[in-house]
Amino acid sequence: MLAGFASSPALAEDVAMRFVTEPFPPYTYAVKDKAAGPMVDVLQAVCELLKRSCKIEVLPWRRALSLAQRGAVDGIFTILDTPERRAVFHISLPVIDARYSLFAQAGADFRFDGDRQALKGRTIGVYGPSGSSYALDQLVEGVADVSKVLEYDNISVLRKLAAGRYGPQGLVLINEAVGLDLIRSEKLSGLQAAGTVKQFSYAFGLSRARLTTADARQFNAALATLCSSGRTAALLKPYAVPAAACKHP
Repeated sequence: MLAGFASSPALAEDVAMRFVTEPFPPYTYAVKDKAAGPMVDVLQAVCELLKRSCKIEVLPWRRALSLAQRGAVDGIFTILDTPERRAVFHISLPVIDARYSLFAQAGADFRFDGDRQALKGRTIGVYGPSGSSYALDQLVEGVADVSKVLEYDNISVLRKLAAGRYGPQGLVLINEAVGLDLIRSEKLSGLQAAGTVKQFSYAFGLSRARLTTADARQFNAALATLCSSGRTAALLKPYAVPAAACKHP
């Protein structure tokens, strides 16, 4: 039996935990002002196992991240396990597998096969600061004459690529599932996937300012229980997103 969070005085059992996320379909979004999506369903299942009430608010990413970094909320998602995030958050066990891919204009004679030097001389748009822009920084490190363009959101990146704003050799780096979802929902045309850059996993971030290491262990124990029982995979199946491999805290 998993106990609820008990080690943090600020988290008495009758106080709801507060999480923030962003509009980030297909992983997180709002339906009639209520948080929804696969990451939301998994978090609610974790909270049920821990016998805790959890409130989830969907906010613009920069506002959500600011609240979480200040310790004004208990957790944030969806995030990557990076040194920068670990400095502020306890990173949970991985929940959903994903991948970053490059997109190009339809008909472009380009396919990324892992040769980073093939990006030389190109303009690459990306939403940032974000995990995507961090991945792009790593991708083009040491590659000459690459122009990186940071945009305010993912839809702006795709629209500008479709409009040719990044030039005849323009590319975009984006989460592939997010990109395909936006292309469908926004009815964008003239774009094509151009190769996988990196595979990774998404997780929850728990505020180090509000939760202890022991709290994080209990949270991860609940995640591990859900995964090993097959519940996580069942929760994710309707969304057609892949569950990360089960790990133990």
